Amino acid sequence: MASTMSNKRQRVEPPTQYQHGLPFGYPQTLSQQPQHFQQFQQHQAGAIEINVTNCTRTPEETGWVVNSVHKLDETTLRKLVILSALSHQDMYIALWNELQQIEYARTMRQQEELQAQQDQLAKENAQIIDFRSNVNQVDYVINEEWSSLSGSKQYDKAGDAAELVNDEITEIVGSVAPHSNSTTKINAILALCDIGSIVAAGGDCIGAEVRKQVGYDEELVNALWTIVETMSAADKMVMTAEDIQLLEAFDKERKGYCVFDGFDEVLEHFKKAVEDPSSVQFDEDDDYGDIDEQALLNKSDAIEGTASQPITL
Repeated sequence: MASTMSNKRQRVEPPTQYQHGLPFGYPQTLSQQPQHFQQFQQHQAGAIEINVTNCTRTPEETGWVVNSVHKLDETTLRKLVILSALSHQDMYIALWNELQQIEYARTMRQQEELQAQQDQLAKENAQIIDFRSNVNQVDYVINEEWSSLSGSKQYDKAGDAAELVNDEITEIVGSVAPHSNSTTKINAILALCDIGSIVAAGGDCIGAEVRKQVGYDEELVNALWTIVETMSAADKMVMTAEDIQLLEAFDKERKGYCVFDGFDEVLEHFKKAVEDPSSVQFDEDDDYGDIDEQALLNKSDAIEGTASQPITL
């Protein structure tokens, strides 16, 4: 006797290799209720290529399906994909593979961004800046550019000269970061002291006025402390006894003109670091400075976009 065929749809179990790694929070099989759908990734797709080799539909039916899909809104499309993946094994596997490709591409992109950042930091770390051009520019502004002018005209130019000096100070500070080369940081400290010396000893009317405006201001001393904050214990220990002597010479000179109050504290800070290395603890950061990898990953996730609202079936 011929067996009776049932029209009842049979449940399709996922392949064994997916039993313990189902997407979207399925703990065991496709027949169980999904826990959430928030992990759908929203991304901009290009032109869609459809393989209809094994399709049993007529060309007219196929065309109708394609055109209809393009008319549906995103939420409806997501719902249909979910229902299809829950009901059909091949759709489930296709969806799983597609999400794996998306995740792989995202991970590779994050790694490339992180590597590019590390390469840039390494490049900057290897670069040594002497800041001599900044010092020369200050000397030119104070002692040469307007030296041929009369006293009254120099007085009128003093404000511009002071602003230009502060611009050079700001540029030096902006060129130094925690990952900068140790020599670059020390050069920045010495260059700021050279600028202070030029300001303190500047002649003529314009030099006297710049000394009042810049020498009595906190700009240069604050700039020195900003550089100090970028320096690790190892950076400070690179400073030599000769470098300390240069700082001491500037301290003596600036006291003679009663300018740049507070520099003595900067000097004592470096003398302590050089004379008593044990008093300064070493940083445990790597050679590239602080790279917040998690922040970079979070930034990449934000660029990817957020998923649509959960869909209720």
